[in-house]
Amino acid sequence: MRQAVHTTPWQRVYSKFECSQSDFAKLLGRHRSKVSRALKDKKGLINGVDQELILTVAARNGVIIKADDMMPVR
Repeated sequence: MRQAVHTTPWQRVYSKFECSQSDFAKLLGRHRSKVSRALKDKKGLINGVDQELILTVAARNGVIIKADDMMPVR
């Protein structure tokens, strides 16, 4: 199995949920295309509204998200 490199905030957060992009979008209540575009974006920055949503959904599903997961790598 190929080890994926999760370099952007969206990619790191998505990898913690361990589900398909479609299921991740459903959990967040977002359209699948929005999640797909965010995961493909070179910077993959997460806006404040989505950060709050991700933290809420993560807590509800027992997924641990750290602040560093949502910040760009320096």
